[in-house]
Amino acid sequence: MLGKRGARIETGWQIAGYRAIVMENAVLRVVMLPDKGMDIVELLYKPRDVDFTASTPWGLSPPDSGNFLDRYEGGFQIIFPNGGLPSEYRGAPLGQHDEVALSAWEWHSHEDRHGVQVVATLALRKTPFAYQRVVRLAPDSPHLYCEDKVINRSPFDQAAMWGQHLAFGPPFLAPSCRLATGARAVLVVDEPLAPRRFKPGRYAWPWVEGVDGRVWDLRNVPPPDGTHDMAYLTEFAEPWYTLENPDLGVGVRVSWDNSVWPQCWVWQEGGADGYPWYGRHYSLGLEPFCGYPTHGLDAAIRNGSALKLPGGAEIVGRLDIVAYGV
Repeated sequence: MLGKRGARIETGWQIAGYRAIVMENAVLRVVMLPDKGMDIVELLYKPRDVDFTASTPWGLSPPDSGNFLDRYEGGFQIIFPNGGLPSEYRGAPLGQHDEVALSAWEWHSHEDRHGVQVVATLALRKTPFAYQRVVRLAPDSPHLYCEDKVINRSPFDQAAMWGQHLAFGPPFLAPSCRLATGARAVLVVDEPLAPRRFKPGRYAWPWVEGVDGRVWDLRNVPPPDGTHDMAYLTEFAEPWYTLENPDLGVGVRVSWDNSVWPQCWVWQEGGADGYPWYGRHYSLGLEPFCGYPTHGLDAAIRNGSALKLPGGAEIVGRLDIVAYGV
């Protein structure tokens, strides 16, 4: 430890049976769970004492207790190599958002005068990939940097869906929040969601036609009214979005490598009545992604949106999350 000032890291904590890594400086506190996919379960902006991350009312489930939804606690996840519904890839059964987000990682940390860094690695079991995440936090900086690398350890070409499952929740998330983005188009596809607001089609940002004929402005965050919607931001002039809460005087900006994640999923959970929500959860997922829709990897392969990685190749994607006052 370098004392109580500057960027620092603590590794002796546990949350609900999971090891926790705490990175912080004067501006941010970040809590990650290496035993559960390197989930980020807290991103606290200290000047306003506001945590951006969503949190489910049931919280963390015991390790190895079920599938993604069974164990979903909110927060930010890495999704790889399957996004959305269960799928099968070359004989491997892949569950929902399987398998990185459900795995325990190896990791080590480093501190110096430039800040703190965590390097986490994972060898996947169902597919021949290795994954590395490097998380950096500098002294007095509002930026959380994540650099992710995927390696194809097979001599054969492989496909995957790859996304950053960032879900924002109360008290930060509220109907007063406003969304801005560098996307120029919105795609809505036919998905088994009920109740839903949006009619399938391709639209110019930020307007989307509703199933009832109403035109929706996606810059406005809806209240927890029971809807369960998906849309896909695309055609980015620049790959970024901001989400701001003027009542709390705080906002977050997320930017990424558009060549790696060319879409951004917009998942609105407004308290749907089915499992596992039962009207109890309110969140907004804004998720840079390669591959759509939420039907799983086999569907993304068919529509040409899946990641294609040649044998022995690797690819790096960078994510920058910035908190600020408004």
